[in-house]
Amino acid sequence: MRLLVVEDEPAIREQITTFFLTQKFVVDGVADGNEGHYYASEYDYDLAIIDLGLPGMDGITLIKKLRESGKTYPILVLTARGDWQDKVAGLESGA
Repeated sequence: MRLLVVEDEPAIREQITTFFLTQKFVVDGVADGNEGHYYASEYDYDLAIIDLGLPGMDGITLIKKLRESGKTYPILVLTARGDWQDKVAGLESGA
């Protein structure tokens, strides 16, 4: 399985990437929304893990663009935001 991790915090991205590599996933880890969009356009993934607070292109916009382009794989959202509105926005965008 191939996994895309879009997380701007290096320590978090590294932890997620390392865990899935030990589980025999192929993992691409990137640090901003624009790079995440590029990778999602170029490669086929089985799952994406996307942070909402990204530089370049925020996570909500990235998720919307992925869904608009026909990507149907599951997307898990990471966020440090505690408001329920942010969680609803993530779900409404297609996560």
